[in-house]
Amino acid sequence: MFNLVKILSTFFCFFILISCAEQNKNVPVEGAKLEVSSSSEDSTDESSQVDSVNIEDNLSEDDNATTVYERKLTEVGDRVFFDYDKSRFKKEGVETLKRQARFLQENSNITITIEGHCDARGTREYNLALGERRAYAVKSFLTSLGIDEERISVISYGKEKLQATGNNEQAWAESRTAVTVINP
Repeated sequence: MFNLVKILSTFFCFFILISCAEQNKNVPVEGAKLEVSSSSEDSTDESSQVDSVNIEDNLSEDDNATTVYERKLTEVGDRVFFDYDKSRFKKEGVETLKRQARFLQENSNITITIEGHCDARGTREYNLALGERRAYAVKSFLTSLGIDEERISVISYGKEKLQATGNNEQAWAESRTAVTVINP
């Protein structure tokens, strides 16, 4: 009996090792093309082998730069929040907007849009007007920090593009925001 368990265990381990040793697994990556080439001269010395890897993406240079800028903007903070029925952003938003201003000063070639958002309460018309006041409050603060107002456009979505779904205070608080997005 012990020998049977030993043989089955050995066979199982051997089978696992063989299945893990598959060499050519290609994992497709959407939006990228990967080429690997290897060349070696007729020597057996492995240090003389030359491997090269060429990775290409199918994004244009502008799309690629915009993606990098969007990622950096998200890192510095792309949104500020507001209290219920207010167009003055919360105190925490001051630091976020200062970081945004520094980011915009360092990247003077980009333009942005400030999107004003509201929660699901209130009429459509009232929330569109409130979202616009919120977006202009952010624009005004950024221009006071030296950002050219020609680089900043505003749009209000009111309650049309909720930032959080749900019918509770947490979802409403997450939706009362102004979001900075980079223009293409």
